[in-house]
Amino acid sequence: MQPVLEIVERHAASFTYSVRAPRSGGVLPVSCYVDGGFGSLAECLADAAEAFSPYFSRVYVRFQGLCVGEHMVMRLRVQPEALAAHLVQAYQRKRLAADEQAAAEPARRVA
Repeated sequence: MQPVLEIVERHAASFTYSVRAPRSGGVLPVSCYVDGGFGSLAECLADAAEAFSPYFSRVYVRFQGLCVGEHMVMRLRVQPEALAAHLVQAYQRKRLAADEQAAAEPARRVA
């Protein structure tokens, strides 16, 4: 079992995270750990890495409600800035794709 790291940006300088088990049978498990108040996404990732080590080697990461991939806990710890930049880019790509799909939906129904 790999945990899910849920990260939320509250505002420009405040990130929080929670940890939960992966979805099972359509039910979203309750978070078993919540921490917050980090000034950057990289700080949030580094703190989460400490919570996961040495118990887990990989973690599923969700940012602002979207899945942004599965990552090695070691990377959270040793490359938090690079991973933070990667996660933001992945989030922006997925958000753009979702927005484009939503905009195309009404046109598909009419045609």
